[in-house]
Amino acid sequence: MNNLFLLKTIHLTHSTYRLNSTSIKPSIISRIRYVLNHYWLGSKLLYRNSRRIQQIRKKNEDNVTRNERLFLDQYHYDIRVGIPFVALFSIPIVGYSAPLLAILGPKYLPSTLIMPTQKVKFLREDANVSSTIIDSFVKFNQNRFHPEITYGMIPSIQLINEILISENRFERISSSIPEYSSLFHRCYPLSLFPREHLLKLHQSVLHSSFLTHYFSSNYKLESQLEMWQYRTLIDDKQLKPNLEKCSPYDLVVSLCRRGLYLHVEEMGKVLENEQINQLNQTKTRQEINEKILNDWKELLHQWIEIHLKLNKFNPISTSFLLHISPLLVKQ
Repeated sequence: MNNLFLLKTIHLTHSTYRLNSTSIKPSIISRIRYVLNHYWLGSKLLYRNSRRIQQIRKKNEDNVTRNERLFLDQYHYDIRVGIPFVALFSIPIVGYSAPLLAILGPKYLPSTLIMPTQKVKFLREDANVSSTIIDSFVKFNQNRFHPEITYGMIPSIQLINEILISENRFERISSSIPEYSSLFHRCYPLSLFPREHLLKLHQSVLHSSFLTHYFSSNYKLESQLEMWQYRTLIDDKQLKPNLEKCSPYDLVVSLCRRGLYLHVEEMGKVLENEQINQLNQTKTRQEINEKILNDWKELLHQWIEIHLKLNKFNPISTSFLLHISPLLVKQ
């Protein structure tokens, strides 16, 4: 309780203090004030979100929009990870270590407590991991299979090389779905990949961190990735007819949820701006080049088309789908 009182006092003293990317001053006192004020604003935002959740739950399930469903999912996650943090924070004396733990492991905080600059950092980390997935797969394939025809199918390495040099990767991937998805289903199930590669796939789309690396079993990783594929397919069907109406933030979040990272610096600016607006209850608009917005829409459209086409085959190869994202954007 002493810790909560301290936060409230700081908030009252610095009620005009606003979070933005340039507000951090070099002095230690200013940094401490910034961090504590951030957690205070983040806690208030989490409370406001809970009020909004109550309104959404009163709706008929058929009337809940896609954005509201995503908001519900995010809120449920925030509550799951937030309860241990709040419990620790409320313990006398020990609770003073909570801000330190928050700094050391920010990915395990509710999303409302994550700092805007940290959002950008996490995005870059996941984008870097995604960019290594194809190289990791090629290395695994070369060690695992002889580079000749496998089961009469087109060799995966040959097809990947063709896609990477193709002028229209979307068309090349889309036209290869029957044989390529079958090849992955037969030869590359998730259970076959080494743990290191499986963790790359997991971080690219589920944004996992070091706890997942050390405490999640391979079976749990595979199950979560399969569930990701199922939930994403439902989201694809809801997103497709409304793609042109998506805001820059909706586009960036949708891309990140699918492991698609294009114009990463601009994606980071969008996430940072949205977090600042949410915390400060402002509506500052982030100007994004129209060409970049069109690139995001086109990439998302292509990915959805591939997923929906893949859905016509039974069963869907989650392994194939997870390698599509880096193939579409790999430089």
